[in-house]
Amino acid sequence: MKVQIEVGKGIQCDGIEIMFGDSISFVVEAYGEIDRYEDNYYFYESSLLVHVDSNNCIDEIEIRNDEEHSHVVMLNGTNIFSEMKDVVIELIVRLNQSPVEDELGTYEAKRIGLAYSFSMTDEKIEEMISEAKEEGTYEEMKEEIEADIKRAKYLQTISIRKTK
Repeated sequence: MKVQIEVGKGIQCDGIEIMFGDSISFVVEAYGEIDRYEDNYYFYESSLLVHVDSNNCIDEIEIRNDEEHSHVVMLNGTNIFSEMKDVVIELIVRLNQSPVEDELGTYEAKRIGLAYSFSMTDEKIEEMISEAKEEGTYEEMKEEIEADIKRAKYLQTISIRKTK
């Protein structure tokens, strides 16, 4: 999946525009196979979520990273799903022209309509390591812990919302 984020407007995904205010029926027709739950439509094995309002018009888009980082999600010339956490945060802060709000590992750049998260906060990783060491399970969990640490370095989810 290759995505170009158009801040405040929507995205282009594999050459198909998905814009805020558009009818979901166009997206369903373009992509075919979907999963649906309430007002959410899932594409690409749930890597792409499109939320609709009461008129079935698109009002939010969410993109989820996969384990292999195979999705290309471009924002201002940067593939944000393959860049490290610090690079992504710095880019979005610069585009937002103000600090982003951090709420328990979920960041929000309200001015540009982006919300994004990483799998774990640095504090949560430290807590997990401390607990494993205290319980004497660190060595047997080491491989899993290292995988969690690696995953936490990359963007897990980004939501694109309409801006005024």
